[in-house]
Amino acid sequence: MKSVALDQKFWKHFAKNIWEKQALALKNVKSGLLEMSAAEIFDLLVLYSDRCRKLNDPEGFKFYIDGFKAGPEDVLQVLPEKSDKSLLGYHQRMEAEFSDYCLVCDELLQVNLKKQHLLTDFTDELYRHVGFPNRFSEMGLYLGNYRQTPFGVHVDSCGVFSFPVVGTKNFRLWPAGYGEKHPALDRAFKYDKYKKDSVVIKAGPGDMVYWPSSAWHIAESDGSFSATWSLGVWVNQPHKEMFTDSLKDILSTKLGAKGDLPTTKFKSLHNKSGEVSELPQAYQDSLRTLQNLTSEELQEAFLKSWMKHISLQGFKTVPGVRLKLSYKSKIKLRSDRSLILWQQGVIKKNTYYFSFGGVLVESNSFPLLKLVQALNDRKAFVVGEFLKGKTAQADLKSLQTLADAGALSL
Repeated sequence: MKSVALDQKFWKHFAKNIWEKQALALKNVKSGLLEMSAAEIFDLLVLYSDRCRKLNDPEGFKFYIDGFKAGPEDVLQVLPEKSDKSLLGYHQRMEAEFSDYCLVCDELLQVNLKKQHLLTDFTDELYRHVGFPNRFSEMGLYLGNYRQTPFGVHVDSCGVFSFPVVGTKNFRLWPAGYGEKHPALDRAFKYDKYKKDSVVIKAGPGDMVYWPSSAWHIAESDGSFSATWSLGVWVNQPHKEMFTDSLKDILSTKLGAKGDLPTTKFKSLHNKSGEVSELPQAYQDSLRTLQNLTSEELQEAFLKSWMKHISLQGFKTVPGVRLKLSYKSKIKLRSDRSLILWQQGVIKKNTYYFSFGGVLVESNSFPLLKLVQALNDRKAFVVGEFLKGKTAQADLKSLQTLADAGALSL
């Protein structure tokens, strides 16, 4: 069968006709996300599981038994181990204990930086055509012998792309608004009387399924083992919230301690007729603060907020990398796809740097700026080649902050 390429022609059609409008099922898709073997996925699972066991914290994992969510201590006991040798080996160990189980691992691809580009290759094209998510996207791996999604029929606030890796999955979908008209369907496991209004999409390894955020859905199987990637792109944060959040940041700074007062003093709440004719002094002062904001201050505040948002590359989290830098360290970007974002300040003429989700560095050092520009040119070099003179110590501290956020590798 001829493979389906996710090329520019596909994405243009997807953005115009499919995105947030209708479901889509494709066979034999050519995507890096489907090129990962079951063995590579198992290795990632063990790597992530080992980290959770070391920290005694199963964050990122969820485990369901017969539809019931297990507690954190129980989850640690059922994570994949190297001795399982494979996904199927893990399944055989779990199946011996549980007749119906589901293991979910969120953000698994981001455990291994060498595989992260497989995800960003996909999302970069998606974002380019439908827009950058105001909230985030998250990638999860679902595996087990569960016959139905453990939390029943539901609707998310995200559009979903599913890529089966092992086994066959059936996705039953209902149209937008169906659940609101039939509230008994919400979280249901028994829904025979509603099946006539649904469609079922079957998918196996090499296929891709998409459904919009408005679709009610549940995954079904015959109890055979399956493993499936699921990419959710959350679309429940409108632009007006992003805009007002940016404004709140600058107003919080400008108001200072007055903005933290828990009560508001007043002369009179209202007159005898109930008319409210005067704002309290705190409101009047805050209004003047708002009116006195310059266009330059607003532009800089919104730019910094936007940089902070996009520095996560559209994802919920990005793992840090532990590096201890010195002037002798030879460094490069952690990923050629993950630049250190920067902007020249409008007010103080300082430079602001962002890397991976709000890690802000502010500096007026020209050597640090040249170093960041060289990194973004995909060059590798010794730190001391750039950081010299009076600002060197402060620059090294700033660079360490960016390294702690995961911007660099040695």
